[in-house]
Amino acid sequence: MTGRKVKLVEVDEHHAGQRIDNFLLAYFAKVPKSRLYRALRRGEVRVNKRRVKPLYRVQSGDIVRLPPLDSIPNNQQPAPAALIISLEKHILLENEHLLVLNKPAGIAAHAGTGDQWGVIEILRAGRQNQPFLQLAHRIDKETSGCLMLAKSRRALLDAQTAWAGGRTRKQYVLLVKGVWKAKNLAVSHALARQPGQAAAKMAGSRQGRAARTRFNSREAFTGHTLMQAHIETGRTHQIRVHAQLEGHPVAGDRRYGDFAYNRMMAELGLHRLFLHAESIHLKLPVLNQTIDLHAPLPATLQAVCRRLRASNKAQ
Repeated sequence: MTGRKVKLVEVDEHHAGQRIDNFLLAYFAKVPKSRLYRALRRGEVRVNKRRVKPLYRVQSGDIVRLPPLDSIPNNQQPAPAALIISLEKHILLENEHLLVLNKPAGIAAHAGTGDQWGVIEILRAGRQNQPFLQLAHRIDKETSGCLMLAKSRRALLDAQTAWAGGRTRKQYVLLVKGVWKAKNLAVSHALARQPGQAAAKMAGSRQGRAARTRFNSREAFTGHTLMQAHIETGRTHQIRVHAQLEGHPVAGDRRYGDFAYNRMMAELGLHRLFLHAESIHLKLPVLNQTIDLHAPLPATLQAVCRRLRASNKAQ
């Protein structure tokens, strides 16, 4: 251990009812899960001076002993003010319980390998008086568009229940290689993580987890198609892998895409993944709210579409 000290944290009403393992995962965002579970097993983490199991649900007023875990950097720098201000300008909706962001491409949902700050760390840095702020779901770092955060425990549970119960509708816009004439096409390749990969990489697998995406053609260009996709499950890189498995990789996709195609698209000004979470529809019965939001296609992606239309007319 380093010279850092044990912390005693009192659980407030916003975190009451949360499992202790999830409480720790939110508090120690950069510490591996295995290390946190080991801390629970060893009794390094205690609640009201007692050992607890991972399934224990903390209560308002509980005193949680938090050890100075080695994996937490001593010199962690707060997010720069300019980054906080920039991200705040992308907020689509904010009320007492929820915050919905039009996330720019290139910013991860949370900090991790190679990412000192993610959306959650940046927004928390700018809202230090906000007692509760958690991601309600996630989208890839390279993907732009609608991302929801919960500002209360009640909102988080309501949103998670809605995701799990199919009371949500998320629409994505993507540009793919080739002409793909799809109308309400259900793609259901099961997906599994590829072993031996340093970064997460998925592939179709009969032994994988069920995944289902619906694709529709929106606009055809010469050698390209602008598509919309609705996800019925939320697997890692689901849309990107499903499109690739159907023979139409997403433009700008460096992980699952076509290298030569991406190089050609770069000449047209595309230097990112052409995948955007365009809209989100969510019914939250506990909060008695219906969220129905649209995030406009970023200017860089609109410019690519204009160039493709101009190329079509010139032929």
